[in-house]
Amino acid sequence: MIYPGLPEDQAVLAAIGKIAVRHGQLDHALKMAVRSLAGVTIAEAENATARQGSSQLRERVRKLARKRLGESEALIRLEAILERSRRATDKRNDLLHAVWAYELDVGPVVRTEGTEFGPIPTAAELEAVANDLDQIMKDLNSARLDGFLRDALAIAVAPRRAERQE
Repeated sequence: MIYPGLPEDQAVLAAIGKIAVRHGQLDHALKMAVRSLAGVTIAEAENATARQGSSQLRERVRKLARKRLGESEALIRLEAILERSRRATDKRNDLLHAVWAYELDVGPVVRTEGTEFGPIPTAAELEAVANDLDQIMKDLNSARLDGFLRDALAIAVAPRRAERQE
């Protein structure tokens, strides 16, 4: 018999929590990418993206980037980060929206959408998901703050400033 339950392994529970926190940080990085691409304040970006999920945020970043960057190397590199973000979010969703349970004579089990109950992931497997989310967030922030995206946006702004001065 299967009963709803939580894993008793504290390392597994902690890793699940890390996945949730890291995903929130990734979503915030996506909101800040909207800020950079749209040229608005932090408050404006946060208000404009309030209650938008990861998919909506990625799409908004993609549209703004196409408009600001055109078909460029920077756009391709940003889209690669956005695809990694999509895959990591899918993995997060599979884990956090799964049915976590306890099966008599078996122990902790989990069932993700479209699957049967099976063994829960190890703490190390869950930590890897959290670490992936963290790395994607760091890659996006680095690109935006001091990397290829900042450089591309500076080039994209320069022609506009020149047009205004004429």
